[in-house]
Amino acid sequence: MAHPLTSRKRANAYSTALLLIGLAIPAIIGTWWPGIMLVIGLPLALRQFLLGRIYDTMITLLVFAGTFITAEFDISWRIFLPIVFTLGAIYVLAREYLESRSETEEEVEEDTNLEIEEQKKKK
Repeated sequence: MAHPLTSRKRANAYSTALLLIGLAIPAIIGTWWPGIMLVIGLPLALRQFLLGRIYDTMITLLVFAGTFITAEFDISWRIFLPIVFTLGAIYVLAREYLESRSETEEEVEEDTNLEIEEQKKKK
């Protein structure tokens, strides 16, 4: 996970403001589908980006913008869904691989506690 660009409170404020502006646009234009996918997806992606969750940002944009593009340009769902599922699987595997490379403090502490318990049992 990358370093957050701002606090959680400020990220929530920015994403909420973007959501409200986004809701105003389809209300003015009078068409909700498929624009609502961008109205929901962009604030979520912005919040994730500001909190330093770059991979989550990319997946959110893929799903919501992909759904918008698929509906807006009448692309077959038979093309879009396999792409989304495949990219989602790659994301899950890549994230697991990248996060598993660096142990967290909790994992180090847990391993240390297990070693201490094993040493107590041997005595």
